[in-house]
Amino acid sequence: LTTRNLETKAFNAIYQIDADGYLIFPESYLVLTTNPEIVKEQYYTSNPLGFVKMNSFPSLPNDEAIVCLTDTAGNIIDEVHYTDEMHFQLLTSVDGVSLERLNFDRSSNEVSNWYSASEKVGFGTPAYKNSQFVELSETSGELGLQYDVFSPDNDGFDDVLLINYKFDNPGDTANCYIFNAKGVQVRHLLNNEFLGTEGTLSWDGLNTDQNKVPIGIYIIYFEIFDQNGNVKNMKKTCVVASKL
Repeated sequence: LTTRNLETKAFNAIYQIDADGYLIFPESYLVLTTNPEIVKEQYYTSNPLGFVKMNSFPSLPNDEAIVCLTDTAGNIIDEVHYTDEMHFQLLTSVDGVSLERLNFDRSSNEVSNWYSASEKVGFGTPAYKNSQFVELSETSGELGLQYDVFSPDNDGFDDVLLINYKFDNPGDTANCYIFNAKGVQVRHLLNNEFLGTEGTLSWDGLNTDQNKVPIGIYIIYFEIFDQNGNVKNMKKTCVVASKL
């Protein structure tokens, strides 16, 4: 385990996870820490055996860092460049709030694949399933929504809208806009972004000014340009809801 220098991208000191080796199975959860007992005191865990005690641990500032998982030869297995802006922007403080990955099959360095842990679980789920984890569904057609209704209130239930796309041709460029029911643009989610043939976007229910949009019906509008200049428009509707 190591971090990178933000400017040079060079590795800082490398920290060994376990001197004797440790098996990590797919879709399992572990906590790496120098003091498991402190973590267990601060957060609930349903898996108290899923903690690996390390002799030392890299410094992970709250505002920004690049953290890497490597093998013994220094080859990168996975890495993420995180910032505090990846948290749910309506939280008054992110101290002690974990960033959780929404899905294993989306890239670690996809900013919209991370979200603040739910307040209902104490802002962290050490050694068990992320409170914000979302299963990906098959996209029917070129554009699809994971669900039609979501409630961005950080309660751990449908907090983020997942927008799935799947195209036949690689190399398309896309814009994605969010409009309210009156046709007013509230968010420019993608801006001339080069896309692969399939993937997923996330909308956190906030507008351009990082304020929560009112409850109501919203339109997800895609504008796709292929390499020959042809334009295709697609749209889906969703509902931003709120619990009473």
